[in-house]
Amino acid sequence: MKKFDTDTDEMEKSEDYKPTYIHEQHNNNCQQFFGPITNCTFTMPAPQPSSSKKPKATKQKNAGEKKSSVKPKTLKYFTHGNNGVLMRQRKRVDIIIKKFSEWGWVDANTSPNDFDAFFEGVPRHCNINWTGSSTILTILLQELLKQSYIEKQTGCAAKSLVEQQFGRTANSDRTRLDGDAHEKIELTLLILDTKNPLPERRRCSGSDQTDIKDAALREIFSGKLRSTKGI
Repeated sequence: MKKFDTDTDEMEKSEDYKPTYIHEQHNNNCQQFFGPITNCTFTMPAPQPSSSKKPKATKQKNAGEKKSSVKPKTLKYFTHGNNGVLMRQRKRVDIIIKKFSEWGWVDANTSPNDFDAFFEGVPRHCNINWTGSSTILTILLQELLKQSYIEKQTGCAAKSLVEQQFGRTANSDRTRLDGDAHEKIELTLLILDTKNPLPERRRCSGSDQTDIKDAALREIFSGKLRSTKGI
């Protein structure tokens, strides 16, 4: 058989395998075969990225996350620039931390430096672990902010201090204050006021420290305690 005849037969055979529904081929990205295929390897092109996919939007931090990074306010009590006044103020804050620890209002392991920082007026986390009630803390801060020896600051409120500085929920229900807590808040206010005297130093048994027992404080501030109003 001639080669021409063989080629003609193969073409006719291929036409027999061609599906009847295919008349023309317009897809240039694929090849169609109409006969048996053997000993061949087919490879497919890599898929192209779809232009319809939108880039992922950058997740924005919400207002709550931003607010948590803001340093809370502190009370502006210390008077820098006058060493005499500053020393008296520091001495009184030292008495307060001892009394708060004794009364169970702050953790006994509270750092004196952190406690002092709460009276600097510079925004920062003071890491004070308040162990008293939220009501005592709220009302104590409300009364401290009223005192003339605490400098006024914009945005420094008792509620925000309770929540941001101490991580507690503010509660200003004064009916929940018993007489003991009421008196201790009064004593705190009086001790911090440098115009008020402190109890005499104890000079017995080799001690030369100020007597800061509750009884001694009540005695020295007896007149003030009776006249203190508004708590």
